[in-house]
Amino acid sequence: MLIDTHCHIDQYPSPEEVILECERNALRVVAVTNLPSHYAIAAERLRGHKYVSASLGMHPLLAAKGIHELTSFKRMALRTNFVGEIGLDFSRQGRASITVQERVFEGVLSVIQDRPRFITLHSRGAEAVVLEGLRRHGVKAAVFHWFSGSIKTLQNVFAEGHFVSINPSMLSSISGQRVIAQSPRERILIESDGPFTKIEGRVCKPVSVALVYQDLATRWGASVEKVADCIQSNYESIVSKCKTL
Repeated sequence: MLIDTHCHIDQYPSPEEVILECERNALRVVAVTNLPSHYAIAAERLRGHKYVSASLGMHPLLAAKGIHELTSFKRMALRTNFVGEIGLDFSRQGRASITVQERVFEGVLSVIQDRPRFITLHSRGAEAVVLEGLRRHGVKAAVFHWFSGSIKTLQNVFAEGHFVSINPSMLSSISGQRVIAQSPRERILIESDGPFTKIEGRVCKPVSVALVYQDLATRWGASVEKVADCIQSNYESIVSKCKTL
């Protein structure tokens, strides 16, 4: 079984087509959302689907809207094992909203510190601050999606028991290749981050994670099946601790 731990299915022109493709291919997908109101729609539409799970999100670049949905986030978090996309964005794009981002992220962490969940994080330009927030709230085994921070912070991420997720765009970037080279196999997961990633001009879909599995097989000198077993074991090490709902 291949696994996509971070995909914005609701952002495709035809989400239902993408979902059906995942179901046909028995492709496990964590369908992240950007706001609780988006999650409510996704959870309803995905009800009954075997392989695609909606994930409760609060994207940092939507923090100005998200702050008004914190009560909804708290209520919805009671009944989901998947949380994301959450985090902070201190890049140029997010610089103007840092204060409200931090307030929202603090509120989110205070809600999800109660029990293990599968958590996928946005941390662009704020990797060390996000890690400190997890540490402060005792949040364990979270996944840093598309990590692009320093190697020192990356090492701290692993030292504290967290994971990184690798997407197709990272395979050809200097930053992405550095993260892959420095990441222990037991701390790697795989994502598409579709539709916000592209390969040779084509928008990535969940099935595009096959490219990452193939790339890791080459790098590790292993079969794709062995890579799939490793990634599934890493994924299960998180979700097996989640409460049965």
